[in-house]
Amino acid sequence: MKRMYADGGTELAGMLHEVKRMGLTTSLDMAMPDPASEAGRADWIAILEQVLPRVDVFMPSMEEILYMLDRPFYERLVSAKGDIAEHLDGEDLRALADRMIGMGAAIVAVKLGEHGLYLRTAGECRLRSMGSCAPENVGAWAGRELLATCYQVEVAGTTGAGDCTIAGFLAGLLKGLSPESVMRAAVAVGACNVERQDAVSGIPSWEAVQRRIEAGWPKRANRLRLDGWRLDPDAELWVGPNDGKITVTV
Repeated sequence: MKRMYADGGTELAGMLHEVKRMGLTTSLDMAMPDPASEAGRADWIAILEQVLPRVDVFMPSMEEILYMLDRPFYERLVSAKGDIAEHLDGEDLRALADRMIGMGAAIVAVKLGEHGLYLRTAGECRLRSMGSCAPENVGAWAGRELLATCYQVEVAGTTGAGDCTIAGFLAGLLKGLSPESVMRAAVAVGACNVERQDAVSGIPSWEAVQRRIEAGWPKRANRLRLDGWRLDPDAELWVGPNDGKITVTV
């Protein structure tokens, strides 16, 4: 949608500004631009600098955000063997996420495909400004750094997997859950999605997803380089060395 990125994202930023004036919470997903298109040549850093102060929950894929924030690095990774995420480590994830938080986002959750979902959050002051869907326990959400690996499934198709992961995340946030529970819900809904070839027929009710998690649904092993991270066996999540710490990179 050309007017969403034209003129440095002015129209998109203005629309989000009006929404925020109503006291609502905003969430933004991205799409990978065609490098040969006008969107692919847009100044995405300038666009995000204007837009992200009005975005409460920002959930791009790793490929999308690398393309937009560091295209030379993205192109080097694309030319290497394997998927992009396997060439990154925990410090790369944190640097990217802190840069997005420095641009103004409150919650950054980066989709890592088969490797799961990475979470980084801002401080309490920014989280309180999220509007009607701000976390009920702001302190539990401030400065978090978590990674949820995917649940084990037989993959039939991946259409809509990222969208369903976002849906699980937002549903958990709306229900006032902890960041740990929200992360589990996000990757669980995404996992249910890929068990069917189409985008939505694999998604059961919220209650059914939670029962499956509570029944001990096994997770895939982590294959990313996470030096200094620890696995929390109770939460079934990886906890980063900067968890609970606020760092901002502009």
